[in-house]
Amino acid sequence: MNDTDPLGLWQTSRLAGVIGGVPGGFSTQKAMQAATLMAAIPRTESMPGGVEADRKMVRTHTVEMLVAHPGESAEEIRRLAEREGGFLVSSEIRGQDATSASLTIRVPALKFATVREEIRKLGLRIEDERIEAQDVTRQYTDQAANLRNLKAEEQQYLLILKQARTVKDTLDVSEKLSDVRGEIERQQAEFAALSKQVETVSITVSLRAEAEARVLGLNWRPLYQIKVGFRDGLDGLANYLAAMTAFLFFLPTIVLWLATLILGGVVGWRVLRWTGRRWFGWKAVPQNAAAMPTN
Repeated sequence: MNDTDPLGLWQTSRLAGVIGGVPGGFSTQKAMQAATLMAAIPRTESMPGGVEADRKMVRTHTVEMLVAHPGESAEEIRRLAEREGGFLVSSEIRGQDATSASLTIRVPALKFATVREEIRKLGLRIEDERIEAQDVTRQYTDQAANLRNLKAEEQQYLLILKQARTVKDTLDVSEKLSDVRGEIERQQAEFAALSKQVETVSITVSLRAEAEARVLGLNWRPLYQIKVGFRDGLDGLANYLAAMTAFLFFLPTIVLWLATLILGGVVGWRVLRWTGRRWFGWKAVPQNAAAMPTN
């Protein structure tokens, strides 16, 4: 029998019945090796009738709408989420008079359609709405399989621990068992978070007060346009100041680079002239040569 065969090692450890220091028995080290190799073997479960498991989707819903009172609407949406078995993730109300608000809630996937309709009823007008879905079936299946493998490995180490006869064997198996349990706790937390994302839908709602006035049958929003223009002006001023500050701090570097280039050019030119006179017999041109008349 091959000593590295996981199935053979595990079967031998179970048949021996005695581990550590007993003639003809199976050593704890080999049993631990068998447990590790057995846990590494991929395990697959057949679906009845060959039907694939349900698709696991992570859904997000984003909606922007105009309301009469953003603060009150945000509170109503929070109560709606809790009433339908969901919860509030984050909330923000802006402006002295609560002219805008945004919040994110999570609701059970089965209640999503109901909650969505109730939220839409609170708005005077829907400006934007998006629904996105991400397929996480493979990730969900892989994490579930990893958890099953780790728990099977834990049970194998527990059986080995019961049969250990020396202190060294007990400490070695206990150390391996502790590592496996730590990995189980970590992956259980990740799997629980992913399961929560699959079982619930994230809804992000942006609320803005309706500040429109009808002039000659047109939708005119002077206050909103003034705010937008003022904000854009501040953004432009901030960008200008940031660019000028960066230029001032970078100016010494620019001067140093220019000085280096000029100095390098002067030195290079003098070296070139010296080399020409020394090796190629170039003659120095008098400074007043250009002013001398020619015959």
